[in-house]
Amino acid sequence: MEKTWKEKNQERHTFWKTHLEQWSASGLSQREYCRQNDLIAHRFTYWKIKLKGTHLPVKFVQIPPEPIRICPSNLKLNIGPGLQIEIPEGFSQVTLELVLATLRVL
Repeated sequence: MEKTWKEKNQERHTFWKTHLEQWSASGLSQREYCRQNDLIAHRFTYWKIKLKGTHLPVKFVQIPPEPIRICPSNLKLNIGPGLQIEIPEGFSQVTLELVLATLRVL
């Protein structure tokens, strides 16, 4: 007896769900998984989208924190073409006021 459309569809559903679960656990790219399993990539993508609402296993990857790098930050004032004043951390406020006052006159 020939299978009904519903039975064929259920078989396709099971086939692709199994492959999607195996791909998810494999760590391979989608393209590489399809190549190794002789699957057509666009069909794989179709079923991945179609079955997105079904609960495929979720894989979390822990990303180690990067060490905090503290770099001394300098303030740079661009005054005009080719003119820049670099003010280091811990600068003298009095000196900066004198420099700015001098620039206002120019």
